[in-house]
Amino acid sequence: MWMPATNSEAVRRCLDIPIQPMSSQIARPIPPQKPIQPKPPYALDGQVKVARPYSAPQRRIVAPSDPWRSNNYVESRTPPRARSYYVNDEYPRTHPYASRQRENFVKKNFGYPEVQRGKSTPIPPYDALGDHHLNEYWERRFGSIQASRKHGRPASALSNRSGSSKSDGPVVYKVWVITADKPNAATDAKVYISIKGTKDRIKRHRLTKKAGSVKYNKAVAFRFSRGSTHMFKLHGPELGNIKSIVLEHDGIKKEDGWFVQEVEIMNTKRKKSWYFMCNTWLSLHHTDGHSKREFFPHLGSKTDYEIVVVTGDKVTAGTDSNVFITIYGKTGATKKTALKNTNKKKLFQQGDTDIFKFHDTCVGPMTKIKIEHDNTGVCPGWYLERVVVTDLKHPKLKYYFPCGQWLARDEGDGAICRTLLGSRDPFAIRKDTKYKISVFTGDKAGAGTDSNVYIILFGENGDSGEKYLDNKKNNFERNKTDTFVVESPCLGRLDRIRIGHDNSGFGPGWFLEKLVQEDCKGEFKAIPGEALV
Repeated sequence: MWMPATNSEAVRRCLDIPIQPMSSQIARPIPPQKPIQPKPPYALDGQVKVARPYSAPQRRIVAPSDPWRSNNYVESRTPPRARSYYVNDEYPRTHPYASRQRENFVKKNFGYPEVQRGKSTPIPPYDALGDHHLNEYWERRFGSIQASRKHGRPASALSNRSGSSKSDGPVVYKVWVITADKPNAATDAKVYISIKGTKDRIKRHRLTKKAGSVKYNKAVAFRFSRGSTHMFKLHGPELGNIKSIVLEHDGIKKEDGWFVQEVEIMNTKRKKSWYFMCNTWLSLHHTDGHSKREFFPHLGSKTDYEIVVVTGDKVTAGTDSNVFITIYGKTGATKKTALKNTNKKKLFQQGDTDIFKFHDTCVGPMTKIKIEHDNTGVCPGWYLERVVVTDLKHPKLKYYFPCGQWLARDEGDGAICRTLLGSRDPFAIRKDTKYKISVFTGDKAGAGTDSNVYIILFGENGDSGEKYLDNKKNNFERNKTDTFVVESPCLGRLDRIRIGHDNSGFGPGWFLEKLVQEDCKGEFKAIPGEALV
């Protein structure tokens, strides 16, 4: 309920009588009546002013200086002028409205306005780049940076880890690809390369050149010929130091196999080159069956190797054949090098020790060597006792490769190529692991074969090389099981086996059902024929 403001108003309301009758009085007419007015001293009669009673509340005293409290006040449309915080002479310095020295300094030096649309502008934060007192400093600073871009890096700049003193930008890379000079090493397949560096990378790019026939106006597929060297140009960003490359091709046939020997990449802007010694097959039908491989550059330069070959002291242990060696290390492999010595006429005689030296790329710590001969001469059979290889630039890298086996077609297992694992122990003895291979020929018409069958075992430590499966029995006949023992250096855990034949003899076709491999530890592995041939 709304309460009256004063007692006089309350009395006035109590004395008011409604003109209209109440609902109970509608039945009889009532003459109109005038409202009863209060009498003095509570009523105002004319100009007589009556004093307020003591019990009435006190009225608020309104200062006449406030025009907005008047009933006749009209608000102006223009906003009132804001008070200045910069110049106020009517206030003393101790007054809260007095101006401050910092505000006077800002107005005097930077010229910020006092009022914008009735509101004072806040002082912006300090910015060193906008300070006119530092113009000279910034000119010197930015001027030195522009000069360094034109004339090179300043002396106070940090050294570039990649060894480049030029700014990064588009770079032309020259790529030389060398195909080995060996049978079936060429390919017509599409070859791709991707390069990975410390700063950036070049994605998968095809290595090809424009080729065709001018006479017949016909396009011809680019071919990596046997023993050829091709140069390609790649455009890409600054890679820094190249960490690795990936080579691959899309060939799926046996004739598409490619034996890449070496790859060289040169940064034409920095005049720096990286060498990749590949010496491997990119083929689905050779070695481990990979057509895509990753190669790493040789961190070292060329080095000199000393090869000491000890021939066994057995009857007819010497050989007249040409002997070759390939050294494998953690950073690559050397080329296949012939062991020749002009100072001595006859080499590899019974009980002799022959020393050779040759210059080739450094392969780092050695892991294995491959030594072989071409089975020529009057007495090609050779009994090799051991081989010692020393890196002359790093004498600590001296490795011993014990053999103690025949390299002859008519002795032992008939192999003329051996893969020897190295050791730092001079008294190390060759320890071969024997693998038992059981071959099951299927029960189908014409399932047997008269061809020469070979097998290659692949493991964590390398491969066994081609081992021919042969004995005195008539092997690989229909619905028969043949068992062979293959000796090889410890390959670790086997992950793949490749078996095949030379397609010779009458009826070379062969249906292989499955193969079971078992080593001396009793571990065996059954592989179906579909996964082998």
